[in-house]
Amino acid sequence: MTKLDRELSENIRIMAMVVGDICHRSTLQKASPINLTRNQYTILKILSTEGDFQISDLAKLLDISNAAISKNIDRLEQLDLVARQTKPDDRRSLELILLEKGLGILNEYDRILGEKQKHLMEQFSLQEKENLLDMMKRVIIFTLAGEQDTEVICLQCGGNCGDSCVIESCKGLCALPDKKKAPRQ
Repeated sequence: MTKLDRELSENIRIMAMVVGDICHRSTLQKASPINLTRNQYTILKILSTEGDFQISDLAKLLDISNAAISKNIDRLEQLDLVARQTKPDDRRSLELILLEKGLGILNEYDRILGEKQKHLMEQFSLQEKENLLDMMKRVIIFTLAGEQDTEVICLQCGGNCGDSCVIESCKGLCALPDKKKAPRQ
């Protein structure tokens, strides 16, 4: 690996941390009057896709134990962000429903993130944006080439990538139950 390759790899790692940790945390703090964890936010985001997710499936997607997912859901339920509801066709089975208050946090998060991204995007020309997008897609494709577990990454977009989803194009997989279905607004 050349010095330039190491520097690029390190900067990709730093960018992922900046975007994934610092920006996400500050945006979530501004969007929600309630202190939510990353997993709790992700549960809300996944539920906004209108998929039918069992609690054990959510635990698997988030790579946490069934006990941990239950605690997270209990907390979200106490905060009136989600509700557990028995399925009409199987009373032994529960489904989670995103409530209006939870949807409001997601909408506010998206609004704040849009403002942040607008400021960022104004710094680049159209050609620079197209070049950056192409390079980012290539990094994602080559990074995921040997990976199998892309469901959590996929569910993060909530279907917003549409037909240009790089994960769908490189893995042939979309974790959304019906990828044509638009997420709840």
